[in-house]
Amino acid sequence: IAHHKVKTAILVIAISLILYLPLALRVLVDGTERELMARAEATPLVIGSKGSSLDLVIDTLYFETKPLVSMTMSEAERVDQGGLALAIPVFTRFRAGGCAIVGTTLDYFGFRGLSVGRGRQIARLGDCVLGAELADELALGPGDHLLSSPENLFDLAGNYPLKMKVAGVLRRTHTPDDRAVLVDIRTAWIIAGLGHGHQDLSKVEDPDVLLKREGNTYTANAKLLQYTEITDQNIDSFHFHGDTSRFPVTAVIAVPPDRKAADLLRGRYQSAGEPCQILRPIDVIRDLTATIFRVEGLLNGVFGLLALATMLLILLVVMLSLRLRRQEVQTMFKLGCSRSMIA
Repeated sequence: IAHHKVKTAILVIAISLILYLPLALRVLVDGTERELMARAEATPLVIGSKGSSLDLVIDTLYFETKPLVSMTMSEAERVDQGGLALAIPVFTRFRAGGCAIVGTTLDYFGFRGLSVGRGRQIARLGDCVLGAELADELALGPGDHLLSSPENLFDLAGNYPLKMKVAGVLRRTHTPDDRAVLVDIRTAWIIAGLGHGHQDLSKVEDPDVLLKREGNTYTANAKLLQYTEITDQNIDSFHFHGDTSRFPVTAVIAVPPDRKAADLLRGRYQSAGEPCQILRPIDVIRDLTATIFRVEGLLNGVFGLLALATMLLILLVVMLSLRLRRQEVQTMFKLGCSRSMIA
């Protein structure tokens, strides 16, 4: 064994891999299941547009899927007015620094148990707080700025990125919130172009900018300067056009006080004409983990075949070694060694 270092190393590595891969897969699956289940169990109900239930839950809980079909803010108001649950709207259409911008309300922080470790909480439009892991990765802290990413770099008519001020950094929670950019939902609507700030039209005299003035009504063209950063000087100019109850949200997290309220709320979404669906994330994640277990079973079957092939190869190596060392075995036998000792 000491003399044939290379051959011994190859055998040790081959046997180790065959033993390690199934164990590593088991550890990986167990860890994934624990993380998925913990987040799902902490989220009672999720409401979203009808479609893929898995996409809705994964996007709402982990901010990882492609943008979902939006519903309106009126859905959150409907839940609140029903009195059966606390409604927490979530809007995850945009990204910054490679991670999701999560537009929501302050209720989300209390629901997830999030607290600010450095800096302060969101206080106004344009503020954001970063998850601890994302802040470390981007080397950003309170007082710095972060640009939202445009949805389409080639859309010349699209919205300008919003320069957000980092108000604070959250304490590490070892959850997907550690890699999120959390903003007030109205800030997310501004990124979507549903709200904006611009020059005070009553003070604009350039005829190329101001097309028409009728009393207190002003009409401007595209040359009007629109702000892409919310500051103390221009924050009063930011406003929204239209009814905010019709503005988009990707999901609503519903937090009922007890099981009875949860069941009553779920019953309200069972009619055939209902455009939205209500889900228990724990049920969706259980189906997902069941699929993962089936895949694990297939992989373990593959590992079993690899183990058999490896053992046959090792047996071949041993037989060839014995064949090459036949004279040594005969010499040991002639010296008086028993078969067991030779073995």
